[in-house]
Amino acid sequence: MRKRLIKGSILLTSSILIFGQILSGALPANSVELGQDATGDPNAVHIQGNTSGFLFSERIILTAAHVLNQLRIQPNGDTDGFVFAPGLADKSNAKRYKIIKAFIPKTFINSDPSKNIQAFDDFAIVVIAEDMPLKAKVEIATDDQMRRFAKDKSKVVMIGYGLQSGSQRNNPQDIIRAPHKMTGYLYTPEMMVEHHHQYKLRPSSWKTTDWGVNSDQKTGSICSGDSGSGYFVEENSVRYYVGTAGNGGESSNCKADGTFSLTTGGFMANFSSPNKFLDLIKSAEIFVEEQKKAQLVKAEEARLAAELKAKQEAEAKAVADKLAADKLAADKLAAEKLAATKVAALKKTTITCIKGKLVKKVTAVKPLCPAGYKKK
Repeated sequence: MRKRLIKGSILLTSSILIFGQILSGALPANSVELGQDATGDPNAVHIQGNTSGFLFSERIILTAAHVLNQLRIQPNGDTDGFVFAPGLADKSNAKRYKIIKAFIPKTFINSDPSKNIQAFDDFAIVVIAEDMPLKAKVEIATDDQMRRFAKDKSKVVMIGYGLQSGSQRNNPQDIIRAPHKMTGYLYTPEMMVEHHHQYKLRPSSWKTTDWGVNSDQKTGSICSGDSGSGYFVEENSVRYYVGTAGNGGESSNCKADGTFSLTTGGFMANFSSPNKFLDLIKSAEIFVEEQKKAQLVKAEEARLAAELKAKQEAEAKAVADKLAADKLAADKLAAEKLAATKVAALKKTTITCIKGKLVKKVTAVKPLCPAGYKKK
């Protein structure tokens, strides 16, 4: 199921991790407003810090690079962050899956609205310490497939855990918020350029290599908390991943007063082709395999240690049981001898006593002749 690889991505490094800016200016793609409830979705995961992600394999979650600051990433790439199983609405008592490693592309650039810098390659991978149930088959869409999806106007879906309206900013309650779904159509990089030219939308801040997905008030729009959600097209029971929610514009939705508005062109998300990150995904998969092997070795060592301990305990018990049995047998023999001695000591005997011509027999444990009689 895993894909062809291209070069140009590297493991997360300390220099890359020292960031944490939240997007502004360009709409922070941080919940799906006006979308549809998607509780139970097999891929949409809620990441610690009010962030979304997409379950790619049992231990790999795809997300946006700009949200990693919420996971308490360490300079060496380790983290003590966590995620919940996909599709959960109420996560109050849900299991937390520990995140043990994060990966981002070397080419990632965070946005800086003050300098008119658009985020670039806003993509990341987090790895969890144990398998999470994966109920949907996932593949990274090839660029050819993505162009076909755009040409055929295939429905693109995104499911996130963000706010469903700006009014929730006063009381987010992200721990009990359900995932919501929005839909749209995929735009090729060329279509993105034309779109921004047509609606006169800040073309200087957009990269021609970006792909995009449009949405409107009817199909739903991104809001705070959706960053990291995955855009996908589902065909023949396979979810083809086409991009990561993280950046977008032309919308003033998610206002604190709950109002909603879009420009004539609607809301447009933009992202890099996921095929740019196949090397990075492969690095994460190798890391996962190494972790699984290490866990198997550790489990085997624990099993052998447990078997050895059980054997030693069984042998010690056998020796102890034999000693106890020998002592029991010796004690029984001693008791029997003592009992026999006591019985012998208590055995009655008969003696004959005489007095002149008189004869008298006396039976007792210790028989004695009556006064005047003598033992014959």
